[in-house]
Amino acid sequence: MHILIASGDVIHARMTRFLLEDVGYTADHQTDEHGVRRKLKHGDVDLVLMDEDCPDVGGYELCSETRSRYHTPIVFLSESCAVADRVRALKLGADDVLQKPYNPNELLARIEAVMRRYGDEDLRIHTAYHPITVGPLNLDPVQRRVVIHGRREQTLTEREFQLLYYLVQNASCVLSSRQLLQKVWGLDDVTDSNLVPVYIGRLRRKIEEDPLKPHHIIHVRDLGYSFRP
Repeated sequence: MHILIASGDVIHARMTRFLLEDVGYTADHQTDEHGVRRKLKHGDVDLVLMDEDCPDVGGYELCSETRSRYHTPIVFLSESCAVADRVRALKLGADDVLQKPYNPNELLARIEAVMRRYGDEDLRIHTAYHPITVGPLNLDPVQRRVVIHGRREQTLTEREFQLLYYLVQNASCVLSSRQLLQKVWGLDDVTDSNLVPVYIGRLRRKIEEDPLKPHHIIHVRDLGYSFRP
């Protein structure tokens, strides 16, 4: 497996690279946004270790950009232990967040856990994710695309597609934010997170004619969200 280390902390990156290569991974280190983009565009990166200390645009912005363009798993590395910073990284597309300095065994375990989730996800894409047509929406799980009223198309990010797919699968049911965090993000221990409303807002902007007056993705006060065909 090829892991890309995106970090301006050269000493830390060298130690991490040595650790990864010692257990059999192929590791590559890029110190700036241009190198990271070049490696991702080449297409042989299986996972990115994204350090918040990344020169030029910074780790958070680069994480967001990477997630908007690629399906590649991201483990975000941060010196902060604040919940707000961890949630920010998750909102921007990270699959996991690890505080620096970290225990080498924990880093390896988190990499394995993220890759297992992506392995399960790939399996779902081919076995359980089928095209769905509900009301005016048609979901294409291969292209990660939604067609509205047979004419307007929107391409979704991986997480947006997962969220919309789950909502559509459970059309007319009210799903709590906690349920959505568990089923879509695989998170059980994030409290006071605004991940769900942020992504709901993104979906509304893509599928609703008027995002401020949604007809399909409805907020049910004090209960959660529901998809209405």
